[in-house]
Amino acid sequence: RSFLNGGDTTAADSISASATKSPYFRDDDVNYEGDDLLLKRLTLYFKTEVMKWCNQPPCSNSTCTGNDDGKKMESKGVRGPTTQEEKTGGASRVEVYNCTLCNTETTFPRYNSPRALLKSKRGRCGEFANLFGTYCRALGFDTRYILDFTDHVWVEVWSVRQQRWLMADSCEGLIDRPNMYEQGWGKKLSYAVGATHDSVADVSRRYTRKFLSDDFQTRRREFSPSEVMSDQVCMQMNGTVRQMSNMAKGRAEELDKRAKMEQKFFNTVQSSGVWDSEYREGRISGSLAWKAARRELGEGNDTTRTEEEKDGDDGASPEETSFWVESFLPSPRCQNDLIIAVRPKAAEGKRWSIEVNGVPCAALLANGVAVVIVDELSGCILQSKAFSDWSSVASFLNTVPDGRIVALCSFVDEKVEEEEEKESINKIICSEGTDFSRLGGFDYDKVTSWPKSFVSFIGRVAFHPTWSSFYVSSESSSMEVSIQLDKSAASTTYKLRSEKNTVPAAIFTRLPDYIMPLSTQLLASNYQKRVAFEAYMEKDSNSFSIVGYTTRSEAPVYLIQNSAFPFRAANGPTQTAEGEDSSWATYHYLPDAIVPDDDVVEEKHHSKNSGTPNFDIPIADDYFMGLLGSQLLVKNDNSSDPTLLDTSSALANSRLIALYFSASWCGPCRGFTPMLIEFHNVLKEQVASSHGLEIVFVSSDRSDAEFQQYYKKMPFKAMSFSQRELAQRAKSLFGVRGIPSLVIIDSLSGRIVVSPDESRREVHQACRHGEEAIERLFHSWLDKIPEESKSMIDILALSCAEADGTAQTGGRNTKAETYLKRTTEKKVTASSPLSKEDIAIRVKELFPRLVAQGLAPNEAAAEAIKQATLQQSDPTFENLESGHIGGESKAATLNKSDAITNISVAQTVDTFYKMNSGEKDKVVTVLSTAQKYVANVQKDPTNPRFRNFRLSNKVFDRITSNSGSMELL
Repeated sequence: RSFLNGGDTTAADSISASATKSPYFRDDDVNYEGDDLLLKRLTLYFKTEVMKWCNQPPCSNSTCTGNDDGKKMESKGVRGPTTQEEKTGGASRVEVYNCTLCNTETTFPRYNSPRALLKSKRGRCGEFANLFGTYCRALGFDTRYILDFTDHVWVEVWSVRQQRWLMADSCEGLIDRPNMYEQGWGKKLSYAVGATHDSVADVSRRYTRKFLSDDFQTRRREFSPSEVMSDQVCMQMNGTVRQMSNMAKGRAEELDKRAKMEQKFFNTVQSSGVWDSEYREGRISGSLAWKAARRELGEGNDTTRTEEEKDGDDGASPEETSFWVESFLPSPRCQNDLIIAVRPKAAEGKRWSIEVNGVPCAALLANGVAVVIVDELSGCILQSKAFSDWSSVASFLNTVPDGRIVALCSFVDEKVEEEEEKESINKIICSEGTDFSRLGGFDYDKVTSWPKSFVSFIGRVAFHPTWSSFYVSSESSSMEVSIQLDKSAASTTYKLRSEKNTVPAAIFTRLPDYIMPLSTQLLASNYQKRVAFEAYMEKDSNSFSIVGYTTRSEAPVYLIQNSAFPFRAANGPTQTAEGEDSSWATYHYLPDAIVPDDDVVEEKHHSKNSGTPNFDIPIADDYFMGLLGSQLLVKNDNSSDPTLLDTSSALANSRLIALYFSASWCGPCRGFTPMLIEFHNVLKEQVASSHGLEIVFVSSDRSDAEFQQYYKKMPFKAMSFSQRELAQRAKSLFGVRGIPSLVIIDSLSGRIVVSPDESRREVHQACRHGEEAIERLFHSWLDKIPEESKSMIDILALSCAEADGTAQTGGRNTKAETYLKRTTEKKVTASSPLSKEDIAIRVKELFPRLVAQGLAPNEAAAEAIKQATLQQSDPTFENLESGHIGGESKAATLNKSDAITNISVAQTVDTFYKMNSGEKDKVVTVLSTAQKYVANVQKDPTNPRFRNFRLSNKVFDRITSNSGSMELL
């Protein structure tokens, strides 16, 4: 109880000091102090020493051997409690098993009574949570039981030091990992309710970052009609509990205070929509590696832009959807003809309804029309969208420049179709007056006259080529068109386009070690990685199928092929201490016409201290003014004489604030102060002049004269000597028993980041090892700040990055817009013929396109005039030219299973062997590494480290070290 009240700092510090002696010590113990550290070790102790997980009970026959682990048990069903022991133990049900070795019946009562559990010490999550909650309460922790409606339970413990609830899952032996369930386990959460003997709370938002998504809200509506009703239920239950327990006024005020703080935190994290940076890698890649090997992403990782991903996007609407990144160039060096296939009723996955050179690229809207725009010069997929009505399709196509290749198909949901059979209307809305006259061969009248029809079309905008195909029927039918692109005449050049905060659907392999060793890749800059990638593309014979790469700071370079599309969003950018983006980014080839001119990766020549973030840090002004007083002594750069400055201004934009308790009469202080000055100066001059660390000197001198003489040597901020009462209060608050002492505090929350004993030792060691060690220590302190502070900084960084982008380009890729959008023209009608000026503009627009298609200048000029005058004589564009792109159309019966040929393991090994110059050892390395990983999973399947096979870890990087390794797996 002294821990709960925060009064026994000596005991708390003794726990911290004994960290290296505890058998439950872990590296991340430095993030916790006192009672929080006690909880952390208690959770691990409970899992390893107290309770035993029980899938099936061991045989109750003492003479039976070989069934101690329960694996030879056969379930015979479940019954209610019948014996006195079962009833006394509060068993909710009793599982009955039969031993297949000795035929003995064994029961497994699911006890709820802590007394019974102390005796049995076995169970599953329910038993773990019940007994562990008892342990926590016995130690004086304010504990609440958490019920997850998707069948899991754990506890939360109130941290007096951090003023927040800490999740503690004794099944896993972990605390403070709220994202474990949604990210690590992939649980589809709905409600998580916390209960104590005197309070009830809906804590779902602590364990999700998808609370506002349609899917999450749909799952919650299965249990309550609205969020308002959920809140009302909790309020009524709390009112009833308080009345029945005759709650003291002080306790009620404390619970209300906690509820307000918790609500504020929930609002903050839901507005960010992302987890803290420590777990982003798990969230970006999670199961990506295994799914990439099998060419699938798995349920819940659909890469089309859902409403959830579009949250906050002003352009999002339920009537239109698209991919996170729409443009993609299928292997530019291994394609000849452009092959486009349309299958309105694709058997295997929605994206397969439209393919461009084997790349599935159709976005999907249930009962909608998928439209894909392809560049007629390069075969690049330029845009991929889906619409819920034909008028929106027509409006979009009216913005597409002439000559572009269009593939579209309708997608009808048969379930909805059956439900609406009686209505006899097409779910995809048709509107009168919708104009498709620029699509040669597309008959909109047939679309409107065939209710509930499947529609397929491949053609060109403003042309009617001989290979265009149009199909309308109540039965779906596939079509395929082979188009001969005159790439020799086309002057298309390709550049790498940067897609920030983006990951591919699958990877091919890692950049080979002979180009850049793995250890170098992990340390290389973005520019160095780009140079290495370009060297690989020039030298390696296997590079013909590569379309780009993906990487991030302190990660290797992963190469991608056509299987990488569609890309999907990573989980929000994060900044390094130098202000650089450290989120995943994907770089892929696109035609130069749609890559911004400023999208380049350059070698940076700047000092470490040049990356100051351009946002203000909202420090906890009230807290620090109450702690340090309203004013602090500050020294200007050009003067050693201090002046008084209000505390909020003196500490402005500090990321960390250090309180240095010291005195001139203290010998150890006089030895440590020069080191701290060196530490401060290195940070200010070379690492972070702003948004870094501010040190505040808190004096324990005996007189003002001693203080002035001692402070004269320091570059720090300082509390005035007259503020001795506040200084003494600060010493008591942080448990400072002796000097020198250094307390590192998070400027946003006011929480301790590094304990006094730890920080002093770390500064001493860093100064002994030089400037790089000082910088590393500073970054390690930043990694320890609370999660909500990290989230707030990430939100600020993202907002400023978006603002900078908007300021530079108006939020748009104007170069791409010029290429992707049709030049606005006067609307042409039958009664309004083109003027001479209109014809001249039209000729000027058509001429360069015809030259790019291979026509000689004179021929191109004649053809441009011909096409423009045809439009003059028939301004409704009903008579369109066929154009000069040849091709052939045919019916196609291909589906996904045909597209992906079943290749034997032997053939794959043979291909892998040849791709790696016949080096058998490489094949053995890949297979043996994967085999060891799987073996570890089988040995310890409940270990959370095996639930996420993360992109970019030692195992993954060893497996992907050779070309073709992913296909082999």
